[in-house]
Amino acid sequence: MIGKHLISSLEKKGHNILRLTRNLINAHDIKWNPQSDSIDLSKAQQLDAVIHLAGESITSRRWSKSQKEKISKSREQGTRLLSESIAKLPIPPKVLISASGINYYDQDSNESHTEDSLPGKRFLSAVCQRWEEATNPALEANIRVCIMRIGVVLTPTGGALKKMLPSIKLGLGGRIGSGLQRMSWISIDDLVGMINEALLDNRWKGPINAVADEPVTNKEFTNVLAKLLKRSAFLPVPEILIKLLFGQMAEETLLADLPVYSKRMPELGYKLTYPSLYKALTHLIK
Repeated sequence: MIGKHLISSLEKKGHNILRLTRNLINAHDIKWNPQSDSIDLSKAQQLDAVIHLAGESITSRRWSKSQKEKISKSREQGTRLLSESIAKLPIPPKVLISASGINYYDQDSNESHTEDSLPGKRFLSAVCQRWEEATNPALEANIRVCIMRIGVVLTPTGGALKKMLPSIKLGLGGRIGSGLQRMSWISIDDLVGMINEALLDNRWKGPINAVADEPVTNKEFTNVLAKLLKRSAFLPVPEILIKLLFGQMAEETLLADLPVYSKRMPELGYKLTYPSLYKALTHLIK
């Protein structure tokens, strides 16, 4: 989802893109398969930058033991393979931008989080920690590593917003559980803008929270979306039903309370185009 928007943005700026993919489509694609630890960088002798966004979806299905293993391995194993491989290139790239998530932080603390906050102890927190640590081979090769701890990405073409739109349009939407759980979000346009900035500015390194400065409760988010679509949002989904349907996945995503802010973004002088939820959703929907 993010990659499609990002490639379009980079190509408009004149960058040449080589995509990492299991299934080659054109001559410039790089074949890789993290599950078998295979990657062919023979076409990539002079890479300027590497952007790594791959990973098994965390919300596509209920978390069985095997699904949790897929989620974890796809991130840790894929990131380590890529980091080790680019570190061995005759001329390593200048920067590796690697995705992570705000689930790194403790959803049980009732506290707000910045890049200085400690990690949590739940499953996704552990996944994010191992995911980030897997970039160490690139760091050791003196490649600048920027880790984007990404919030809920808003775009009507995928993710949470795409899933919510049909029910809201039908007037069947409503808060999830109590609706008081806070979510930290970012518009797709601002996320792509941040990645573009990180490509060229050497100050962008280490973990950076890719979130707007306005975490909102699930109830607030639903109400703003319903208002923009001129629909009501009076059909809440009970917490017990969400847990029955999705189990642990629901507890760490749909019901997670994660108010996250970026301390680094203001320090870097980066200003979001869509800092408020109303402004972001208005742009994305209309």
